[in-house]
Amino acid sequence: MQAIPTRPYVQGSAAALELETTDEQLTDGAGLAPFRALWDRLELGTHLNDVLGWMRGRYRPALQIEQWLAMLLYGGTHMDHLPLLETRGVRALFGWKKVVAPTSFGRFVRQGGERAARALDKTLLGLVRARWDAAGKVPSSVMLMFDSTVVLRYGVKQAGAEVGYNPRKRGRPSHHPHLAFLDTGDCMGVRWRPGKANCAEGLEEWVEELVAWLRVQGVKHILVRLDKGYFKVAVIEKLKSLGVSFVLKMQESNTLQRYKGPFSPSAEDPRLEVSEGERWGIRMLCVRETAVAPKGELALGRVVVEEQATVLTNIASIDPITAWRMYNQGAQVEHRIEEMGQLGVGRTAVDDLGGNHLLWSLGALAYQMQHFVRSAALDRTAEQRQVKTLRTLLIRAPGKLVRHARKLRLKLMRRDPATELLRRALERIAQLRATPLAT
Repeated sequence: MQAIPTRPYVQGSAAALELETTDEQLTDGAGLAPFRALWDRLELGTHLNDVLGWMRGRYRPALQIEQWLAMLLYGGTHMDHLPLLETRGVRALFGWKKVVAPTSFGRFVRQGGERAARALDKTLLGLVRARWDAAGKVPSSVMLMFDSTVVLRYGVKQAGAEVGYNPRKRGRPSHHPHLAFLDTGDCMGVRWRPGKANCAEGLEEWVEELVAWLRVQGVKHILVRLDKGYFKVAVIEKLKSLGVSFVLKMQESNTLQRYKGPFSPSAEDPRLEVSEGERWGIRMLCVRETAVAPKGELALGRVVVEEQATVLTNIASIDPITAWRMYNQGAQVEHRIEEMGQLGVGRTAVDDLGGNHLLWSLGALAYQMQHFVRSAALDRTAEQRQVKTLRTLLIRAPGKLVRHARKLRLKLMRRDPATELLRRALERIAQLRATPLAT
């Protein structure tokens, strides 16, 4: 059929545009090929079938997980989007015989629940170690960053959706998941919590678990970064007992102001004033910005024009400004959580608390897979690109799948910038020193 008539007023070809259908296998997800290669290189399918072998169903656990991760990377967000993998050529690209139905995947999520989520949390840590092995070294020092996010819910059958802290729509039920990242970009896991959970709930046990794991891997120095939502004496005592360095932003309550020392101008920046104090056996470092009163006002000297920031730390040799900057560097955790949102994590939920935890654990696994690919397989120009950029420029690259002599070939456009990038990525994954994940 003729979809668009002739265009005589354009430069170039003025021919009409004809619309036809074809039985050829085309795909706009050719950029998923490196993820398939990494999945096979690490033997993730075998590993997941082993650790989730207790689950029953028509489809193996590894198949359902691989398809869900591929859907998140491709751009889907809900279970109803799984059929996209069938019609967009992704099924043929990965070699699946069939794509799991949304209802079947929903049953898998409810059946797996908390037990499967815990198993995937260990798999995630194994993937972090595999990425370090691929890079050839374990980092000697890391910043371990914790943060939480609020996921708004409207339904009445989403377990754990309770009314609690909700800065966007007060009074609406929400979920309040807890996430941990390293400054290397690696995701260390997710803890699922209902909406009314306190920001620091469950932190003490989790930070002890992650610090122990990092030390077993050979990390020498661990710096824990926490925002003021985690400001609790119990948290401070836990960090001191673990023997880690930390920077924790303090809540500016009136009762704590008397523990600060006198403010003095900073030698580094005349606009800043700093003070040092001590509380709970740790240093209390404060920074505030000041300005001279404008002309026409009373001569009050320098006055504070912005809220002050106070950082609690056990690092003996650090000055207030350096501690303040170190804390601000950890704000990258918010960008990592934003990337989780770009992967569609949290966009769907089920009426089962453990099932919701499993969905977020799967999202963390998808994040770590894409971080593995962009840091170990792609060029340096793509290392810092976020999920939405990688999806637009690389993952959604067009391709043609051709089967000949019992072999499947993926044909890419010869002059497309993504073609050479994908070719080099596949070569690097084939040469990775990373070992398969152990059960």
